[in-house]
Formats: sequence, C-alpha cells, structure tokens
Amino acid sequence: MKVRTARVAAALAAAALVAQPVTSAAAASSPPQASVTLDPAHQNQGGIPRHFVGFSVEWSLIERYMGPAARPAFAKLLGNLGTGVLRIGGSSQDLMPFEPDAPDTNQVITPTDLRAIRSTLDAVNGRSRTPSWGVVLGTAMAPPSASRPFVGPDHARAFVRQGVEPAFAGAERDIAGIELGNEPDLSYHSDVDAYLHDLSEYADPDVTGPLPLIVPNTSEDILPWQDIDQRAVPTRFFWDWPRILDTAAPPMRARAGAFGAYASDHFYPLARTCPNKPYRCPSIGALLSDEHLASLDYQVYTHAGEARRHGLGYRLEETNTAAGRGADGVSNVAASAAYGLDLMFHAACPQPPADPAANATCGTAAVGVNFHNAEVRAFFAPEEGNGYYNAIDYDVTPAMGAPTAAPLYYAALVFGRFAQGGTGLRPVPVTANDPAAAQVKAWRVEGESGERRLFLINKGDHPVTLTVSAPGSTALIDRMTPYDPSGAGRTLDAPQVRVDGRQVAADGSWPGFHPTAERIHGRRMTVTVAAGEASVITLHDHS
Repeated sequence: MKVRTARVAAALAAAALVAQPVTSAAAASSPPQASVTLDPAHQNQGGIPRHFVGFSVEWSLIERYMGPAARPAFAKLLGNLGTGVLRIGGSSQDLMPFEPDAPDTNQVITPTDLRAIRSTLDAVNGRSRTPSWGVVLGTAMAPPSASRPFVGPDHARAFVRQGVEPAFAGAERDIAGIELGNEPDLSYHSDVDAYLHDLSEYADPDVTGPLPLIVPNTSEDILPWQDIDQRAVPTRFFWDWPRILDTAAPPMRARAGAFGAYASDHFYPLARTCPNKPYRCPSIGALLSDEHLASLDYQVYTHAGEARRHGLGYRLEETNTAAGRGADGVSNVAASAAYGLDLMFHAACPQPPADPAANATCGTAAVGVNFHNAEVRAFFAPEEGNGYYNAIDYDVTPAMGAPTAAPLYYAALVFGRFAQGGTGLRPVPVTANDPAAAQVKAWRVEGESGERRLFLINKGDHPVTLTVSAPGSTALIDRMTPYDPSGAGRTLDAPQVRVDGRQVAADGSWPGFHPTAERIHGRRMTVTVAAGEASVITLHDHS
C-alpha cells in the first residue's frame, strides 16, 4: 500500500496538468441520479479475514491447472490475489479413487497429483512460515455404489497416509483441511442418520490422522429463501446443521490448523437447466437480481450463525453463477464479475432478508468464498472445453499450458487486493432518484493501512452518476469494467473484463492497478459508474 499511496501526489499532478476530470461528460451535463454518504467514523467491527478469496478445482483437472506447463501461470494467478484458499474437490472427489501405484491420469488421484498441488503452493508461498495460500484436499465419503465401489474408511486412510502426508511433509501448515465427502445431502439421499454414522468413523484420527477436518460440505436446492424459512419445501440437510455440527464440531475444533476450524457450504443462485422451475432459469437479469442474493444472505446468515454457536467459522467453499457448470452468455460474460464482487460482500456481511438490521455490524459472516471451476460437460473430457462459469480457464489443448483469467477472476482480484484483510465492513445505502440507480450497490471497507474505501457496483445496463459525500481531500479510483473487443459496445454481456484498462498477461502476471485521481471539494465528489462497472474509491486525507 505504501507504493500506492506514494502515487497519489503524482497522479494528482498529472490530472492537474491535463485538466481532465475522471468523471464523464454525462456527469457534467446531467444532475446526479443517486447519492451516497460515507460515514467519517471509523468502525471497529466487520472485519474481512485474510484468505477470504479462493477457487475450487475438480480433481479431474489437476493436470490442466497444476501440471508442469500450467503451474507457473496458475501460481501467478493465485499470487495476484494476495492470500486465499484453494479447494481441490467437488463431485469428482466421490468418483475418483486414490490409487498410490497407478499411472497418473485424470481419472484417478495419485501421489503425482498431490505433489503437483504442493509444488503450486510452494511457488505461491515461497519460504514464508505463514502461508499466503492454503489448500483443502477433498476425499470420498459416500455410500458405496457401482460407480464408487472403493469408498470407505480404508480408502480415506490411504489417501491421507500414502498420499497427503508424504506429499506435504514439512508443509503441513499449508493444509486448511481434509474435506470429507462432497454434497452428502445428495449422496446420502437426505439420510442424516447414515451420514452421521459414517462421519463418526471417518473423523476418527485412526482414519484421517491429525489433519484438520472440513464438513459438512452440503448443497441446497435452488429455492426462494421464503420457502426455506417457512419449511414449505424439502431442504435436504439445511435444517440438520445443528445436529451435524453437534457431532462434527468437537473433532474439528481439536484438529484446527493454521486456517482455523470452519464448516462449509455450497450455493448456486441458478442452474444451467430449469425444467418447470422458472426461479432457477439462468439469465443476466436473474443473476443480478436482489432476490437471489437474498437467498444467499439467508443461507449464509443461518449456517454461519450455527457454525459460530459451535465454535466454528463458516466458508462458502463452492459457489458460482449457475449449477451444472454454468450457463453460456450468463456465466462467461462481464455480468458474472459484477455478481461475483457483490456476492463476496454479501457472504462477508449477510443481511438476513427478514431482518437486515440483525447483522448491521457484520458480526455473523463467512470467512471466505471459493468460486468453482470444472469441465464444460463431464468429468474426464477436458478437451471439450471449460465450464461456462470458470473464473480461470484451463488450456484445452494437449499442451495443457498456461491457464487464463476469465471475467469472474477480475472480481476476485479486486476483492482480494482492496477488501480482504480490511475492517469496518458495512453495506452503504444508495439514495436513488432514478430507477437505473436502484441497481447500484455500495459497500465500505477500511484498508489494512487505514484507507477508507467505497465500492460502487453498477449491476444495471445504464451508466449511473452519483454524488459521493465523503471525508478526505483526495481519492484514487480503480474501475472494473466490461470490455468488448468487437467494438459493439456490449456491457453486461461483454465477453471480457478489464481493471483500470488492464488485463492479466498470458503468463498469469498482473501488471498492477492504475487508478485515476480526483480531488474532493467540500467533502463531495461526483462519480459516474458505467453499465456493469464496479468502482473502488480509496480516500486519502492528504492535502
């Protein structure tokens, strides 16, 4: 942050020389459509943990993201975010056996895969005793079946003893946890008794050793929060969390590692297919709607509160724009970045829809979010293409070269560099006098060096001009903006995203932020946020 702060004076001087304001011509010729007031008082509550951001990758894609040719770029893509948690798992962890002596292919988990993960973390973390990035390693825990005859405590024991422990010898601190099973509410057919019986076996140190444990890794059907709250619909394990954590929390707390003990959950607002369920149908409008984030708020607030009552944190360890590997034209366009940025703030400070004031200080919250990445259609067919929702696209060719940043990655980049590790998180009311302005969402955070930051996220398809009342004398503005290389002017449906006009390089490196500067006059400034754009305003008291 010192380098960034030192650039303030230079940026202001350059702005004065060219006499070019950062606000648009439209802002100068039309009255503001909304206003935002940033409280000058510092807030002590509402912290966003380090390691908040993260990605989730299926076991079937280890070679594509962390093989020898892919690893250097993927490590840079992680490092750009500062700190985080990489989760390895998903449905593949219940379908792919660990085979210590098998040739390395994308259909089995082998020691080679685990060494590739270790090498990736070594590249990101260097020699630091405090890891910048940790990893969750998922192993199978589900009822045995014809498609997974290998599943059982002996398999989990082999995974830990013959795979994880040798690969991570000397770097045990990097392991955030061993994840037991994926979406057990589905694999156990909502039979919580059978699940808890198996969980007690797998949690035994004789099976999973001394390493941290992560459960229950549950999913939920895509439903309005009101239906869940009224218990008017089947909800799998949603209301069984108290009972599950009664069993799981004691060994989880006892075996907590460097990343703490936390329970985990999954959330998808939409689905690629939605037969007879319009609420699930993917579209940009539905993705950016308030109603789906209200359902997220409800789930996070409910389960984070239950986790806290059991002495645990809570992580949204698998999420994205639409279940079923995303939706073309929704999950792989700029709208996904606007959604993803707002989602991370909601997870860090859920506003329970029935009573938003109940969490005004953001005391009940997630400790992190992982955006999921998978193949476009099915496991073991990576050459067919990337999942539409992937934040980081892998190389589909046999070269298995450098992964690349997709639109959603830029949301994680902005949040990772400007929000996580901060304090004083709060939603900020936007007073709108134009219907278009109702689509602007605002959040405040205080940076690790004491800077006040205001995030303005325009989830609409029209630019919005706002009057910002804020303390300080100068501001730096970074912008995450839709980018249409065709020149057709697409915004929310643009295929790419830029931050400060810049993109991640082909080798995964980030060239750095390049904010514009503006002076604040009389504690007021005018800012125009373009369609689909997010602006980060960092305030400084320097005169």
